Amino acid sequence: MKITGIGVMAIVCAVTAAAQMSAQAGKTVWDGVYTEAQAGRGKKLYIASCAACHQEGMQGADLAPALKGDEFLLLWNDRPMSDLVERITKTMPQDAPDTLSPEANADIVAYMLQVNRFPTGAAELPVDAAAQKTIVIIRK
Repeated sequence: MKITGIGVMAIVCAVTAAAQMSAQAGKTVWDGVYTEAQAGRGKKLYIASCAACHQEGMQGADLAPALKGDEFLLLWNDRPMSDLVERITKTMPQDAPDTLSPEANADIVAYMLQVNRFPTGAAELPVDAAAQKTIVIIRK
C-alpha cells in the first residue's frame, strides 16, 4: 500500500488532533489538583467520619478497603475523579450514606490524594462532578 503526500498529511493531522483532544480532556492527579489547606480540612473530616472503619492510617480493616497504596490505586487507576467522589458520596459513611456535603467529600478526597503522595496545587479539588470528571486518577 502506497501512502501519498495527502495521506501522510491526513495521518499527521489525525495524530495531532488526538493529542490535542487528550491534552484538553483534563488533568491527572499528578497535576496538583488539590491544595494543602483543602487536605488539612479533609484530614479532620476523615478522622471524624472515615477512620473508624478505614483506620486512621487509611490502611483499611475487615470489610473497609485501604484508601492508600497499591490496593487503592489499582482499583481507581485510569478512572475519573468523579467516580471516586460519587462512590464516597453514595456509600459513605457506611452508617449514614450521602450525609456529607459535596465540599466535605472533596476535602476528604484531597486528603486521600495527599496520603497517596500526589502533589498539591494552587486550586482546590472541585466540588462539581463535571469538573471532577476531567481529572483522571493515574498510578505511576
